Amino acid sequence: MKKLKRVLAVLLTAIMTLAMATTAFAVENQGSLKVTVNQGNTLNGQTIKVYKLFDLTVSGPHYAYTVNEQYKEMIATALGLDPGVSSEALYNKLVGFQENLSEIQKFADDFTAAALTKNIKETETSEQLGDVTGYTFNSLAFGYYLVYQTGTKEIQSSLVSVDKVGETTVALKGQAPSIEKTADKETVEIGQVVTYTINGVIPDTTGYDSYVYKIHDTLTAGLDFVEDTQGKLPEGNSYNVSVQIAGGVAEIKTATLSVGDKRTMELDLSQWIRDNQTANKGKNFTVTYYAKVNEKAVVETKNSAKLEYGNDPDNITMTTPSEVTTPTYPLDIKKTDTQFTLLAGAKFRLYKDEVDAKAANDNAIKVTGNDGNYTVAVDQKTEKNMDMVTLANEAGSGYNLRLNGLAAGTYWLVEKEAPAGYNKLTAPIKVTITQNGDNKLEWTVSKNDSLEDDKIIDIKNTTGTILPGTGGMGTILFTVVGIALVLIVAASFVISRRKRA
Repeated sequence: MKKLKRVLAVLLTAIMTLAMATTAFAVENQGSLKVTVNQGNTLNGQTIKVYKLFDLTVSGPHYAYTVNEQYKEMIATALGLDPGVSSEALYNKLVGFQENLSEIQKFADDFTAAALTKNIKETETSEQLGDVTGYTFNSLAFGYYLVYQTGTKEIQSSLVSVDKVGETTVALKGQAPSIEKTADKETVEIGQVVTYTINGVIPDTTGYDSYVYKIHDTLTAGLDFVEDTQGKLPEGNSYNVSVQIAGGVAEIKTATLSVGDKRTMELDLSQWIRDNQTANKGKNFTVTYYAKVNEKAVVETKNSAKLEYGNDPDNITMTTPSEVTTPTYPLDIKKTDTQFTLLAGAKFRLYKDEVDAKAANDNAIKVTGNDGNYTVAVDQKTEKNMDMVTLANEAGSGYNLRLNGLAAGTYWLVEKEAPAGYNKLTAPIKVTITQNGDNKLEWTVSKNDSLEDDKIIDIKNTTGTILPGTGGMGTILFTVVGIALVLIVAASFVISRRKRA
């Protein structure tokens, strides 16, 4: 009995030692893989998949790779080899790519496309990630891994060997779909039509049963969607836009406008993206549409576009909005006498052309409004009023006349009528509105090329003086002078006669 106990004890010890050794061996053959993205990008809405292509055993400085049978056929196909080749043949083919990065990248992308198309199960996968710049897979067995980021513009998988107990890092090459919005104008005047362009890239949707790709655009109150440069309003809630692949022919696509204010547009390109996979994936494309500046425009007139995308309808990613600011600026005028008292009743017009201004003709900018606050008329053809009248009190902080809705540029201000009892300006005033190149929401105002620090054009009127007349002291003076001249002539005559006598 004692002998049996001793044997059992020895066996138990051996089993425990073996178990510990096995555990140690397992830990020693595992590592972690940290996946990162390039600076400026995040993994928001993305999923990371890893495929172990080869098993790896490490003995000191020696490495031995053996193909993972689960993926052998697809590896061989991606390498252009017969599926029946040996593991060694596959390994040697990959080794031969060490000096040819384009070939190794092509292999990685071809394998990924096949795996997605055939819905082959990955070795490990992350959940859909939030706004993070990295993700770590822990306790990965040593091996040669392919790392794939879902939902990118194009398939650009990465390859990496996990061959140490510590952390191995791999940087993803793929970029998430994004859009960029631009405008054809840096600054606008009320009534103008702005052409907007959204630039994007057709993403690779290989292997996805479904794929959502929608563009959302929102206007501020100072803009209205129109369908052409002439300002044609859309009918109902349907809105036509132009879509064009680089080097191709433009197509008309129908977007949907929000009910009511019609200031939000949704353009669903999901099917169009899928239809263009074979010939055009990875190519740039543009969406072109128009908006008209209305009377509600202010300096911070802007709109923003964002992209909704993803292969899982239950987990859709929305990008950060791409904003475009097309500001319009006010012109503030302070009309006073020489004592800086505000003067009412001065009538002004604003011109874009100096010749028209000097002629004070009817080619001035048409305006709407009253009580010292005016706006550039949306329709310059039908509006008739050009006159702006100052108030006896402030129309705003520091001014008694404002015209809103001007683009940056040079104008000429003409006083058509002066207040009663005051002299009218004799020449146009040159007004220059200059946009800050670094910050469109900042601007300067100059009067006759002299900077106005407060952005207000100060104009002073002087009272008139009584001009000399033809009566009164002027007539008396002429009479006295005339009599004196007659007396001088008479005296000269008398003196001359006496000398002769």
